[in-house]
Amino acid sequence: MKKKLALLLTAALVAGTLSACGGSPAASDPAAENGSSEQTDGGNETADAAAASDASNEGEVAEDGTPVITFFDKNSGTRTFDDPVALELMKRTGVTLNLVSPTGNPGEKLSLMLAGQDYPDIVLMDRGSDIVNQYIEAGALVNLSQYMDKLPNVVEMYGETLNKTRYTDGNNYYLSNWYGYDPDPVNGFIMRHDLMVDLVGQERADSDEPFTFSEMVDLLKQFKEKYPTINGADSIATLINQPGSSDNLHGCFAGMYGMKTYYVDDNGDLHYRVSHPEYLDAIHDMNTLYREGLLDKEWTSNNGELRNQKLSQGNVFGYIGSYWDVWTPNAALIQSENEDAEFLAYKVVADGHDADATTLSGRSSLGWDAIAITTNCKNLDAALAFIDYCASQEGQDLLLWGLEGQDWEFVDGVRTPIGDIVERYQADPSNTVNDTGITKWTWFVKNDRHPDDNTTCRIWFNEQDRSAQYAYQNLTNAYWDTAEFDGLVPTGNSPDALKAQKLQDIINQAYPNMVNAATVEECDAVYEQMMSDLEAAGMADVEAIMTESYKARMELWGMN
Repeated sequence: MKKKLALLLTAALVAGTLSACGGSPAASDPAAENGSSEQTDGGNETADAAAASDASNEGEVAEDGTPVITFFDKNSGTRTFDDPVALELMKRTGVTLNLVSPTGNPGEKLSLMLAGQDYPDIVLMDRGSDIVNQYIEAGALVNLSQYMDKLPNVVEMYGETLNKTRYTDGNNYYLSNWYGYDPDPVNGFIMRHDLMVDLVGQERADSDEPFTFSEMVDLLKQFKEKYPTINGADSIATLINQPGSSDNLHGCFAGMYGMKTYYVDDNGDLHYRVSHPEYLDAIHDMNTLYREGLLDKEWTSNNGELRNQKLSQGNVFGYIGSYWDVWTPNAALIQSENEDAEFLAYKVVADGHDADATTLSGRSSLGWDAIAITTNCKNLDAALAFIDYCASQEGQDLLLWGLEGQDWEFVDGVRTPIGDIVERYQADPSNTVNDTGITKWTWFVKNDRHPDDNTTCRIWFNEQDRSAQYAYQNLTNAYWDTAEFDGLVPTGNSPDALKAQKLQDIINQAYPNMVNAATVEECDAVYEQMMSDLEAAGMADVEAIMTESYKARMELWGMN
């Protein structure tokens, strides 16, 4: 792999030198963007290939003679690219990588760079944000579809994902990050295991049998009756995070009923989740917890820090959310209480519903981020070779497992961490990542296990702790791919986008009032008023736009 990459970069630089005197369109030329195969007068190269060669020759070169690539990663913060993995990556790819710091608000910086056409060679953006479309529509991103012959590892690793990340013109302008089907568990009722054993017995507490919602309510009531106070403080049966910016019902309550991002009617038309026939039933479940005194009364102000503080105090029975949210409190409780005082995941299913038809673990196979080469890139062939190596299995192992022979090794054909590196991470994840560089740079990550030995894509999670073991044991058959519904809401400053924002504001305002209603009748009245306000604010118009975009996407993907 190293020799092939070095040869590719050398050939790119030589090609750039040979073509320096020839005429060719710029990388942002419309013919190049459309993937034109029109030949130059010489008949030996396409216009696109000539553009790529010229770009390679014109780029900045470091003192050691390697091409310089500038990279804006919205997630990089103030980190420096000088750790062992970073140095090895530059050595293997034959480039000098200069990070552009995302100081302040990364989204605002991306917008400013676009407005001034002052963007670096490679940008990593939020894939769900409209900023990606803005860069594409401005002609700021290289059309990668015309260079797939130079991206063999990308083609192999990404597979069908490339089909689904195409723009409306059918071309690929970015590569997804954290892509691939990811059936890892997510949401559930995360309960104190020692208290579960106390209330339902060891066998039931360790069982993978789901609880119905009614069974869990009875269990929460038993807890409150037996433990009105713990450690001198009033006990709390469950708590949840403060409301988010979507109508996902904290993930768990929508997932119990098998709801997805949108409600799709029999005609294939999309509707906001509030129109789902069982949306109000899910709200009633949340309201039941609140009215029965089984939900933290201050839930609307529970940010991550406050949540961890409350869960660490020892007087909380359960948390409703993602199973990994409790890792910090678990460490504190094991020290202050006992080694069995961990919060562990349990599946809870709406009464009368199929336990194998939940949607508790929704994730997008198209990932979180978009990584693209911009039309400002003058070392285009070097940039293409760089991203192709990073996307390869060897590149992923370097980024996510570290240096072979130093951080890990093959033992009987299986990737195996060396020494105490995993233990060091578990004890001090931040410093371990910074010192080793492992998972410090998460680029082109594929959510999948290694096909040759079934080890995880990241070294840190090759060994599961008990919280992960319970999540994988209990939160089964809950995964669904959210990709088909991603990014359908109008964004930006268009009238439709402003209307969509107004709709979300109405939902966000009504949501906690429904949950906190003093009676079921009051809860229903708030819901009815919300639906009336949404109708008046143009919900049908926005849903029609989303439906049109959805059907066009299904046609583009060949799934109509």
